[in-house]
Amino acid sequence: MDRFRPSRPGECGGRRVQEARENGHPLSESSGAWSQPVTEDKAKEKAPTSLTLITKLATLLNRATDFRTALQETLPLVLELVGSTAGWITLRREESFELVAAHGLPPGLAANNMSMLRWSPCRCQRLAASGGLSTTAEIIGCERLARLREQAENAEMAERITGGLHWHLSVPLRTLSGNVIGLLNVARLTPDPLDIETKLFLDLIGEFLASAIERAELTAELRRLRSEEWERATALAHMLVGQERLSDVADSIFTMLEPVLQPDAISLLVVDPSEQYLVLRAGRGWSAAWVGRMWLPLNPPTHNGPAWALHTGRPFSIRLDQLGRPFHVPPPVLEAGVRFSAFFPLFANERPVGVLVANYFTVRELSEEQIRFATLLAEIGAVAIARARERERNEELMSELPIGVFQLNAAGQIIQANRAFARLLGWERPENVLGRPLADFFLERVEASRLWNAVRRGEAISGTECRWRKRDGAAFWVRLSTRAQRTPDGHVLLVEGTAEDISERKRVEEHLVYLARHDPLTGIANRYALIEALEDTLARAWRNQRSGALLLIDLDNFKLVNDQLGHATGDTVLRSVATRLSRVVRARELVARLGGDEFAVLLFPITREAAEGVAQRLLAAIGEIAVTLPERVMRLRASCGIALFPEHGTTVEELLIAADRALYTAKYRGGSRIETYDIGRSQANPPSATAFAQYLEAALANDTFCLLSQPILDLRSGSVSGYELLLRLREGDRLLDPSGFLPIAERLGLLPKIDLWVVERAAQLARAWGQRIHVNLSVQTLHDAQALHAFEKIFERHAVPDGRVVFELTETIAIADFAWVREQLQRLRNCGCLLAIDDFGVGYSSLYQLRSFPVDFLKIDGSFVVDLLDDPVDRSIVRAIVELARALGAETIAEWVERESLLDELRALGVDYAQGYAIGRPQLVEES
Repeated sequence: MDRFRPSRPGECGGRRVQEARENGHPLSESSGAWSQPVTEDKAKEKAPTSLTLITKLATLLNRATDFRTALQETLPLVLELVGSTAGWITLRREESFELVAAHGLPPGLAANNMSMLRWSPCRCQRLAASGGLSTTAEIIGCERLARLREQAENAEMAERITGGLHWHLSVPLRTLSGNVIGLLNVARLTPDPLDIETKLFLDLIGEFLASAIERAELTAELRRLRSEEWERATALAHMLVGQERLSDVADSIFTMLEPVLQPDAISLLVVDPSEQYLVLRAGRGWSAAWVGRMWLPLNPPTHNGPAWALHTGRPFSIRLDQLGRPFHVPPPVLEAGVRFSAFFPLFANERPVGVLVANYFTVRELSEEQIRFATLLAEIGAVAIARARERERNEELMSELPIGVFQLNAAGQIIQANRAFARLLGWERPENVLGRPLADFFLERVEASRLWNAVRRGEAISGTECRWRKRDGAAFWVRLSTRAQRTPDGHVLLVEGTAEDISERKRVEEHLVYLARHDPLTGIANRYALIEALEDTLARAWRNQRSGALLLIDLDNFKLVNDQLGHATGDTVLRSVATRLSRVVRARELVARLGGDEFAVLLFPITREAAEGVAQRLLAAIGEIAVTLPERVMRLRASCGIALFPEHGTTVEELLIAADRALYTAKYRGGSRIETYDIGRSQANPPSATAFAQYLEAALANDTFCLLSQPILDLRSGSVSGYELLLRLREGDRLLDPSGFLPIAERLGLLPKIDLWVVERAAQLARAWGQRIHVNLSVQTLHDAQALHAFEKIFERHAVPDGRVVFELTETIAIADFAWVREQLQRLRNCGCLLAIDDFGVGYSSLYQLRSFPVDFLKIDGSFVVDLLDDPVDRSIVRAIVELARALGAETIAEWVERESLLDELRALGVDYAQGYAIGRPQLVEES
């Protein structure tokens, strides 16, 4: 570094600088002021090393979020590095330059907000723009200083306003690509040339500043783009709110998507009412001529790209001339010359709506950012498309079916009506309603008067929703539209209108509102309703200075019910729990199901003692529920965590965390108990975590863990081909389910040790039983290099035959960090192990990635199996997974096979193996 250091004062400027100092010249290149000369010795004492200054410079630039501020703060350091006290930085903006930082300027340059530095371009800037300063730093006679001298009234003023300066050193700010993005100008007393080392050092400083500026501007540009994305997404949502026609919705979506994807053509294909075809409903570019004429079948999914996109449920882009393409290309697409396409499947409420397709005549590269943002816009548009499609269908239906049509006279009496209108009001013949005032059928007379006055004022009534009363007094909703015929002077002659019964739609809307706030299984409030109520209650508690409580309740060992009796019985038990909890609390207090077997109760106003009393009654009510297991009758038990407000938190998040920690403590201390959040225990490092870690370590050392085995049936031969090992933890006479200890073990980083314990025994059983042994592998273990090495040693030590141990991974693990995961899985394959993707079908697998994994089995998630006999959609999904597995060279295993009647159906669909209670319940390995 020493050979690149700048010359110290007296070295850079040569004889003229030294003479200037000796003559008492006001400029000192190591000082921060223009009027105070500094001696050589003092300058040397004050000047830090170049390394220290460069380190400070790098720290400032790396931490900066605003590069202009950073440059202003770092410029003094740069000047100190080069032995000067005055300088300025300008950045190139197309044909001109912008002043972004300045320090230590003489009076003439600093005057009028540095206006003399702001005009552009000057001579050095013109040289930089033309390439004259692209390779090295040069000393330039300053054009700006020359102008100041010309404007001065006399020589003395010229010296004063320029600080005695004539020259400056121009350092190009050059990026790694060679572009000059600006200039660093450093004041000089003399035009003496610089030595080569100093020039190289200055070039290094210029490149360093250019790199920092370029990085900061890229960061700012990224923030701007993200902000624009949010604005565009919000704008699209606002645009779509009032749009009802599918063509208008498509036009808005296209307008937002085109700047993002820049396609040569863009199309919207919509699922037709029969859900058998995708129909081209809107397009720009070549596809516009095919609107309404292109009908693409949804099945098989390989027939066309849009069908494949809906089948996979994920956006993707692909070359249409790519070998191994999973679908055919329709002739019109090929004839149009399309070579590259991006597909964005559209879903609303998990139902397929259609597909957006961007076409290109040349092969393009779409970035992840483009795909991500386009997917966001497509998701926003999907809801509007579904709404427009539904409205379109309703309008088609209404054009074919009779609706209520009527005419009123100037007094508002019915003078004509059709049969549909009469039936709407409860009569069979139109004659029954003639002569009656329409206002008589309004549930609220005020509403009738308001609408009639609007008609008289000439206002249009189109699609107004109001409530009417039938002949028998029953209330119902109607959608009312009217138009008035008037005399030349504006008086109403008669009113024509239509009325349609929208009661069913209103009931659906009310039901949707209900579902948004209620758990569909139990009928009680859901998490959203709890959070909303909690926010409102916290506000009331603050206003009224009252206290309340949030109770979180989790059922103990509930998985035993699902495992041994099936999910249908488990759902029945959950409904019973919800009913009993609701009976314990007061009507104004909220009971909610948060998911799984976790419930919440919101109490307000209430004291700590009263809340704990309610919690006791809630757990007692749960304890009254008896569940008959195969071996015994089990009384349901639960644990409860209590958080008080405002004592334990004043926000929703704080209270949920506090209650969850209290529930964790109750679970850790054995369950079937109540714990109130303890601030002191939480603020310190909770000993419970350390104690639980020691407990699990002891369980590993003392073989307190145990394994259950569940058989896997080969559906082709009818014989058991292997077993899946299920982990349990002995606690006295009980066997703890993994949900009671594995989540905590994961947080404590103990999963690799537990997995090693399981794999050790799996290797022994695989050799002893001579059959395949399936074990689950956690993502934490997959990331532990030492654990994978230990696996290799285990298989080598036990001489496990190839293909006897099967590791099961979830889809989420399989797609995370694709390249790295594939490498680790290949290591396991090299040990002779087989690999299975567990719970397949409910995750987010990429088919492209999946085909690159060394996978041997796809375990079909049980949610597609339990209702297989009754649900054609589930059958289609299972059939598709079987076909996918065959294409990958893998076999399939159906989970949750709880009825023997499912076996024949699974065989017919081509499934290879089955696992579930219908084949065999889990048994302790030592009892197998």
